[in-house]
Amino acid sequence: MHSAATALEWLLQSKGDSDMTDSSADTSADQPKLARRQFLGFVAGTLVVGSGVVAGVVTAVQNHQQGARGFVQSSDTADADATPVADAGFGETVPVLTTAVTGLGVQRAFTLDPSASFAGRWPVLTGQDAFNGRVEAWVRRALQDYAHEYARSGGFTPVRTPVPGHADDGSYVAPADAVGTADDLRAGTSTAGTAWSRPDAAQAVGFSAGSVLDTMPLPGSTRSDADSRLTDRAEFPEPQAHGHLLAVSCDATQATGSVLGVQLRATRAATIDNVHRTLFEQRQSVFVDIASGTAGTGASLLTDAGRSRTVASLATLLGSDLEASIGTSKKDAPGYDPLRDAIDRGTLLDDVSFDRHGQLVLRFAVETGRLTDEQRGRWAGGLATAGLLTVRVAVGDDDCTPFGRAARQAAGGRMPWSGPARAGATDAQAARTQVSFTAPLAAEATMASAVSTLDADQSAQAEPRTDGPVRPSAYVWPTPADLVACAAVTFDDGPSDYTDTILGDFATAGSHASFMVEGQHAVIYPQQIRDEIAQGHTVCNHTWDHPALTDLTSAQVHDQLTRTDDAVERICGVRPAHVRPPYGFYDDTVAQASPHPLVLWDVDSLDWKEPGQGVVHDKILREAKAGSIVLMHDVHEPTMEMMPKLLRDLRAAGLTLVNLDTLLARAPEQQTQNVIHRLG
Repeated sequence: MHSAATALEWLLQSKGDSDMTDSSADTSADQPKLARRQFLGFVAGTLVVGSGVVAGVVTAVQNHQQGARGFVQSSDTADADATPVADAGFGETVPVLTTAVTGLGVQRAFTLDPSASFAGRWPVLTGQDAFNGRVEAWVRRALQDYAHEYARSGGFTPVRTPVPGHADDGSYVAPADAVGTADDLRAGTSTAGTAWSRPDAAQAVGFSAGSVLDTMPLPGSTRSDADSRLTDRAEFPEPQAHGHLLAVSCDATQATGSVLGVQLRATRAATIDNVHRTLFEQRQSVFVDIASGTAGTGASLLTDAGRSRTVASLATLLGSDLEASIGTSKKDAPGYDPLRDAIDRGTLLDDVSFDRHGQLVLRFAVETGRLTDEQRGRWAGGLATAGLLTVRVAVGDDDCTPFGRAARQAAGGRMPWSGPARAGATDAQAARTQVSFTAPLAAEATMASAVSTLDADQSAQAEPRTDGPVRPSAYVWPTPADLVACAAVTFDDGPSDYTDTILGDFATAGSHASFMVEGQHAVIYPQQIRDEIAQGHTVCNHTWDHPALTDLTSAQVHDQLTRTDDAVERICGVRPAHVRPPYGFYDDTVAQASPHPLVLWDVDSLDWKEPGQGVVHDKILREAKAGSIVLMHDVHEPTMEMMPKLLRDLRAAGLTLVNLDTLLARAPEQQTQNVIHRLG
């Protein structure tokens, strides 16, 4: 017979500290692994048809309204100062955070499909690529696994779907990308303009991206009963006939000192009797120490010896018999043992956090129907949340890895969250993420209109920049176009006198665009080129003076494009990476002579014909879909005038407007194509 520690030696050695990664590393090579799926069955105490469902919906809507103001503490987890345990004990001690977390935003996706729907929220922390990449990789893996089993195509493709509960007018709270702005907003001293007039704007921090206005995660979304949570129609879709749903949610469990901890939850549900019923769930804790840029999952918090001691404490507390060979199938195990189950499935540290006493808090997903009456009675203190068994274990710094020690000390020190620093993109971040950035505040963006443009003679003689390339004002993780329904609005022929106003409209909408500039206009409006880059948009090459390239020789095509590349680089230090051929005319000669891929479009607004703003608006809204590239022109006054309504309505329809770099960032195979019409 073997001791608990001896029987688990193979598991602990395999876990190690491999989950940690540094922000300077390529996170794609170290993606968090999804635990094997756990069948939950029907959770005890689910809502019944009738008054119970109504009550659940009302409560969920109230919680959703509270959640719009930040990470919100749920009332049943408020024992943050509970007496420490001597070795191990039951009970929740880490509440969902009660206040907004500076620099932390939420990415949101919502897609309805007859066979497989998806509703998800996951956190994004300003400038922390290691953390953001780890979280997004986990979400992507969960979604791919789900789609492979349930989607007709075997894969997931985002489509535009209006999110329930979003304002009909598509209104949007602009991002507070500056760390100091969040405090100004809460104090009511911000001068950011009308974009902050909504009641919940004072609690909006970090940034928001996704298909619609993004609020913080559902209050207690990783603690509440899954079936009840899925009745919230402001967050999750109506059950589809014979369909399935993947619901991804998140909570912040720690924001102290330089350490942030979040808990992710992926719930897979099926439609049964016109109600969402939980099939099984996956969970993952992710931490980041912004002082070092290191990120890791719960498995990276403890050393091998620390995990051995933790397991031994849990075995004593739960009365687990771990002497049998680990890996025994559940049906052959001598009774239901949640600890053995978690070890067998590799989920032991998938839902963990530190409380204010530096204790490790672990939560096990349990199949409540398999618990014996004796277990229910003995573990009552840890079964307050249906389907979860919560325990606390006393650990010391010597049980923790350096990364875990930093998280534990930050939790116990109760230091205020330091928040990420506001910073532009580094060259490494720009290269790895294809450069997608948050727009500045509306008030900052509109200042660009006060800048006088140079006349042609003056600008042609303008000195090149000597202070390095223009960088976007604040760097954030790009919106993943393979998970979220994104589209790119592109503008040909500029810059012009109308470009400044269009830039301000995009900043107010929290969206990004791409500008296909003519070289001859770039030298006339150099400040607009700089503003486009500084505000996170993509600048592309639209030739020097707009000829039909198919009428030119290869050398002439090359000259048109090279002159424009050189002019843009001279102005802002950034060289375009794509070409938009005038009129969409190209042939093999043009494609081969171009130094960059040709980007065309799949939605032609025909705004150059000026048929009326309503006609252009309706055509775009009707034809645009996930992955679309929309053709417009920033040299026509009616186009400028219609932008606020168009941006609002596209967003309300479920599309996130991103620049071309972001749209193509998740499709590397498409970036190498000679001609691109749309994503996919």
